[in-house]
Amino acid sequence: MSDFPKIHTVTGKFMLLPRDHVHAYVVETESAVVVIDTTLALSSAANVRRLADSIGKPIEAVLLTHGHPDHYTGLVQFEEFPCLASWGCRDFARREDIAKAETAKMYLGDEYPAQRAFPNAMVNDGQKFTFGGVEFTFTDLGPGESDSDGMWTIEKDGARIAFVGDAVANRTHCFFRDGHTSEWLRILDRLEKEFADRDTLLYIGHGATPSTMEVIQWQRGYIQTFVAAMHALEDKTVPVTRAQQEKIIAAMKRYLPGDATLFLLDYEMDVFMGQYFGVLVEASH
Repeated sequence: MSDFPKIHTVTGKFMLLPRDHVHAYVVETESAVVVIDTTLALSSAANVRRLADSIGKPIEAVLLTHGHPDHYTGLVQFEEFPCLASWGCRDFARREDIAKAETAKMYLGDEYPAQRAFPNAMVNDGQKFTFGGVEFTFTDLGPGESDSDGMWTIEKDGARIAFVGDAVANRTHCFFRDGHTSEWLRILDRLEKEFADRDTLLYIGHGATPSTMEVIQWQRGYIQTFVAAMHALEDKTVPVTRAQQEKIIAAMKRYLPGDATLFLLDYEMDVFMGQYFGVLVEASH
């Protein structure tokens, strides 16, 4: 077995959630370092940078999986390096920054940077980049957990290592606000099919990492439970009430007991529910 690449994990703060909640990765090759995602809080991002610097090899690039604030905000610690992401990821991150900066500042205070940085090197689906002798391949997954999900893959000893961002979580409550449940399920089908031919480890944004392929089935069940719970509601009126939301939350807690990451599920859930119910009404006419 080869020593490289080595994957180092840094886990950072996220809003009201436990510290051990959002992951960034430092990939150490034989001669360089690559950072994948950057966490949210300034102290967490500083930990990512500190680890990357401590390896003693040049940082060649930062790679983003998607544009939610807990993945791009830490870029302020890496502004001197190329940050690679899809056009969709960059544009989504800028929209997220406009929509969520005030909320993030309210929760994080001085842990939230006054000025944010964004991807500065745009990539396309299927592009390959070699850093420190290791080939990184970008896959544009399209809308899923966010408006524009992406995946970076490398290989080691014949096995695939896939950095999937939030397209797959490992038994944590998930964020549905961006409204792409059908597309998200198709992403999971695609990943399951593409990864069937060899051993694959998934390095994910939330939950115990890395994970084996079985977590894709868990993620599919989580999304399907959410959709089924919305369909099962007798009251599908808009605007969505708190009582309607509580019924969905109860269904999701039966699938995944515990409150640790409910903030993600609960955040603006009423907005997506309202949009979903609107689609159902239109389809019935």
